[in-house]
Amino acid sequence: MDAARAFSPGHVTGFFSIHWHENPLHHGSTGAGFSLSEGTVTTLDRSNEDLILMNGAVLDGAPVSRSVLRLFRDTVGLSGPWVVLHETDLPVGCGFGTSGAGALSLALALNKAAGSPLGRLEAASLAHRAEIEVGTGLGTVLGETFGGFEVRTEAGAPGTGRVVNLPFLDDLRAAFLVFGPLATPAMLGDQAVSRAVSREGESLRQCLLDDPGVGQFLDLSLSFGQKAGLVNPRLRRLQDQLAAMNITAPMLMFGDGLFTLVESPTLESVLDMFRQLAPSARVFGSGLDRQGGRTLD
Repeated sequence: MDAARAFSPGHVTGFFSIHWHENPLHHGSTGAGFSLSEGTVTTLDRSNEDLILMNGAVLDGAPVSRSVLRLFRDTVGLSGPWVVLHETDLPVGCGFGTSGAGALSLALALNKAAGSPLGRLEAASLAHRAEIEVGTGLGTVLGETFGGFEVRTEAGAPGTGRVVNLPFLDDLRAAFLVFGPLATPAMLGDQAVSRAVSREGESLRQCLLDDPGVGQFLDLSLSFGQKAGLVNPRLRRLQDQLAAMNITAPMLMFGDGLFTLVESPTLESVLDMFRQLAPSARVFGSGLDRQGGRTLD
């Protein structure tokens, strides 16, 4: 096949803990989060040289995508070169799992182009390995593979890590307030940050499993960011202002922004509150995705 397309939802993590392992298939994170109806579509086509684009612009580096290409070639032997077009409306580097979504959608598209020599989870595991190799994510690909509102109960790649999907209503919507990006590799590489998130995140997983509600998830996520020392003063002030309006808004992991979950009829009023409190921020909403990463016709 000369062309293929695939989609991966974006993903938001509420809280997590890091689990180190020398085998990248077991290295990753546990925690909880949800997948978005917004995400990344990757189109793959034959080319004279490997060329990677994001929303039409050529990416000179693109280390995660190049890592996926290399791992897939090493595993399957699929020849190239390829032109890879990633397209997303989500803010990049702001805690929406765009790196993992690009990796996952590329791995699934490559597998389809090769005639599906790998199972879906095998292909997805290559995307996880690429994220671990480059240092851009820990559990995002696992969550994006299965979609929905999930608790990651065992760390690792799809096929190795384990996920429990929690129930949620079809009209649940996510609301976002985003000032800009944070450097995920720098955050994950900071030993103090790693120790703090692992310490605070480890006990929360069972709390959510014992009481698997959206309100509990938001409360635990808010507490996690604050107790781990991740929330900057500007975000903390906004959290306090929103709390006075009965809105629980945890910090994006990792992005300079906040999120909350609401029922569809109240989404616009919450977004209006976000705009009034932070006029310089990007404010938007999204539905949740139940299917996870998938190939497209």
